[in-house]
Amino acid sequence: MHCKFKFIWLVLGAMSLISCSFESKDTSQTSQTTESNLTNVSLEQKNINVDVEVASVGSLSSERKYTGTTQPQQEVSWRSQTEGTLFELAIEVGDRVAKGELIGQLDDRLLAADVTGRKGELATLESELAQAKIQVRNAQISLEEAEIQLEQAKNDALRYQRLAATGLIAQQQAESFQTAARVAEKAVLTAQEAVKTEVKAVAVVQGRIATQQSAIAESQQRQTYSQIVAPMSGVVTTKATEPGSLILPGEEVVAIGDFSQIKIVVPISELDLGQVVLGQQVKVKLDAFGDRQFTGQVSRIAPTTNNSSRQIPVEIIVDNPDYQIKGGLLARVNFASDRKSKIIVQESALTTEEGVDYIFIVTRPKENNQGVVTRRKVLTGDRANSKVEIIAGISPGERYVFRSNQPLQDQDEVWLSILSQ
Repeated sequence: MHCKFKFIWLVLGAMSLISCSFESKDTSQTSQTTESNLTNVSLEQKNINVDVEVASVGSLSSERKYTGTTQPQQEVSWRSQTEGTLFELAIEVGDRVAKGELIGQLDDRLLAADVTGRKGELATLESELAQAKIQVRNAQISLEEAEIQLEQAKNDALRYQRLAATGLIAQQQAESFQTAARVAEKAVLTAQEAVKTEVKAVAVVQGRIATQQSAIAESQQRQTYSQIVAPMSGVVTTKATEPGSLILPGEEVVAIGDFSQIKIVVPISELDLGQVVLGQQVKVKLDAFGDRQFTGQVSRIAPTTNNSSRQIPVEIIVDNPDYQIKGGLLARVNFASDRKSKIIVQESALTTEEGVDYIFIVTRPKENNQGVVTRRKVLTGDRANSKVEIIAGISPGERYVFRSNQPLQDQDEVWLSILSQ
């Protein structure tokens, strides 16, 4: 009987232990479930979604783009200065020529005959001049003889006057020598006038010779006009006529362009004029060369605007040492900002406290588009177009938050949106 009761107590004790074990397990599971639910609620309350962008180097000023047409840096036309038939023109459009090179010829036979005739007239005048100079010399010789005779007559008159005073000869005889001296004086005066006349004759002939020489030089110059000489080195861009044509004064025969540099003239809006300066480097693209980019330089800015369009012509020069760029090509000119590039971020990324600007940088990135943000002080520069320059505080390539669904604090955990970089 005693053993029977002992067995019953053992069974009841085991059942009690099993019951306590189940109760303890249920309580533990319930506690863990409650803690997990509280944690999830806390995370949901702090769920911060952000848009992230990568800081990059750039400029606040956007590039200004304009179109123009390529043309030679300089172009010169050879126009005839005389009338004549085009005898020869030994060039074609596209040929290269050197400055001073003979490239054509007008018929100059009439001009050559004119020069020859004028030279013949000059020879006649030179002969007349020689004769006139001989006449001058003869007149000078006659003058010298008259002066000698005058001197002799004066001496004779003086001597005979002395003899007459002593009574050795008659006074009448002495007076005859005085008369001869006066006649000799008149002969000298006549000879002097003859010399002057002959000298004037020489001057007249010399004047006629000078006039004839000028006429010959003018004719020779007209004859040189018949030679078509390249006024500059370059490429023939226009051949306006053919051999056999009658060329009139002022008519264009050929045009030559200097393609060692290419000129592009683009109309600039007066609103952008303040951003364009002489010597500024610009980017040039030509449709004929695909994506190839050339570098140009602003060489001239027109002093006035177009009254109707309010645009100002700006001249761009592009080096073309290989003569690859031709005239008449469509050119697209980009006036890049001349300001030094800085780090540019969205202005919405900044927060300001007591006059100090801050930005949130994404650090310690986690999996599943999660990360931790760090607040950092930055020094800002100019602002434009909802963007701002960062002078110090952030480096290129760093990721920053520019939009958030909640106010951020340092070391907050965030979710990166699908739009984030």
